[in-house]
Amino acid sequence: MSKRPLSPAPLPPSKKIHLSLEISQSSSSSPSPFESLSDELILCIFARLSFADLCACQATNGNWYRLATDNELWRSLYLRTFGRPRLRGARGFVGRTDGREVKSLPGRAKVEDHKDWKWMFRISSNWKNGRCATEDLKLIQSSGVGSPKKSHMLLAGSLTITATSQSSSCPLIHLQNVAGEEYTLTCPTSHSANITSLALDQSAPSSGHIRVVAFLSSGDFRIFTVNHNHPAYSAMELSHRPLRRSTRVCPVIQAVFHHPLLITLSEAFTLSIYDLSSSSATLTQTLSSFTSFPPTSLVLSTTSVSTYRLVLAYAIPVYPAHWSVGATELIIAGPPSSSDLPHSSAFLGPAHSPMTIISTRTARALDVPQGWVDEKKLRLMREQWSRKVSRVADTQTDGKFVVIAPEDPGSRPYVSSPSSSSSSTPSSHNSLLSSTAHASSLYSPTSLQLYRLSLPSFASISSSAPKLTFVRTLHGQLGPVAALALSDGRCVSFGVNGSIWVWDLESTTGTQVAAPIDDSFDDAFELTNAKRSVGFDERRIVTAVNEYVAERRFDI
Repeated sequence: MSKRPLSPAPLPPSKKIHLSLEISQSSSSSPSPFESLSDELILCIFARLSFADLCACQATNGNWYRLATDNELWRSLYLRTFGRPRLRGARGFVGRTDGREVKSLPGRAKVEDHKDWKWMFRISSNWKNGRCATEDLKLIQSSGVGSPKKSHMLLAGSLTITATSQSSSCPLIHLQNVAGEEYTLTCPTSHSANITSLALDQSAPSSGHIRVVAFLSSGDFRIFTVNHNHPAYSAMELSHRPLRRSTRVCPVIQAVFHHPLLITLSEAFTLSIYDLSSSSATLTQTLSSFTSFPPTSLVLSTTSVSTYRLVLAYAIPVYPAHWSVGATELIIAGPPSSSDLPHSSAFLGPAHSPMTIISTRTARALDVPQGWVDEKKLRLMREQWSRKVSRVADTQTDGKFVVIAPEDPGSRPYVSSPSSSSSSTPSSHNSLLSSTAHASSLYSPTSLQLYRLSLPSFASISSSAPKLTFVRTLHGQLGPVAALALSDGRCVSFGVNGSIWVWDLESTTGTQVAAPIDDSFDDAFELTNAKRSVGFDERRIVTAVNEYVAERRFDI
């Protein structure tokens, strides 16, 4: 007995044509039930679809494409997926490529402009999945023969501002926009000097102009007015030379700028506050710390019309020869204003002069609790003690999170003088190895430590203290981390091996953007000792290895 076929026998050709005609006539005569629905009902159904299903609906027909690309539909999908009504990662410039829109600082409302939510969803999805396009930018400046030079970078809308730390009688600052236009700013000096840091003005630009500050190793700094749309029309606005040069206040390694307030941090960890409300720079106050050390990170925001809040993250020494992380909050009196809030004016008081420190508060990741110590506090101290590191590669904060990147002890080759090498003994060599092994057992140089910085509200600033709470360790990157960039709850880590990871600190998840360089790299010494830096905004990541700059764009 023959088996029953799985499918019916094929019909004759004439029957096939006849049935196809009947099907086409019936389909043309009776429309689809979905086509009889109103646009509101279809949009209500589309609002419950995922991103992939919504993109598939766009390829169905013209009507579905029109409805599936509705801006309000993508707005609800964007907010449901990413949780905030803007792109993440910007320090100063948000959303637009012309540089005219400024991120609204706390206490200052801003009217929301029209946004392409579908395009924003695509950019944020590319960030989440690590999808980007890579482009090598122009070499900053040839340093010739010598040690590697660190590159300084600023991202201002569509502008990329770069400078190298090479010594010269006329250091250069390079400007480049997305259209490929380039321009160079000069910092002429009476003697050889190099650029140690760059800072971008966070206040609202006027007529498309932004301010950029360049700090020199001699202690001088220059303020340039840069035309965002036409960099060729940029010019120097102010040149400041200190009356007395001191190693305490220079060279400047970090700076934040919100006109008319300029704050600098020197290599000796001295904080200087300048008032730029007049035609010259006036030094109003200087503070020093002998228990805080680089690497550091500065974040400046406005709590009210007349006050600023500065948050510093830095490395602190821990017994016997290790490091941890700390954070300090400073409240700074701003320029006098008649529109001060009642509680802010009462907080300032008549004794505080403009551009001076009102109060400071500090939180440490490794601190001994006050009073008697019970078992719970003792267990907490043991956990804190296990997170100390032997070296710190970088420390970054955005005012809400603090991330510390341990440095691999083997990433810095031990170089000894001939006299010391000839007099070294096996016992001293073994002690060096044992101390390195003991330090490496306390942490993993390939992982990042994430802390949450809790700052009390402005009204309770006199009674509450900030807290630096450990969240978790971020694992995933292969190899030690050389540089960090942190803003708006997003962190970008740049590894010694060239790998780049993007971390969402709120969900504590990470995505690899760039894979490590092949292990067959010829010059391993150059790879290990290269000077690395990284920066990002809401649309791109810019990395620098010595003087070579690469850009990875996510708006593709």
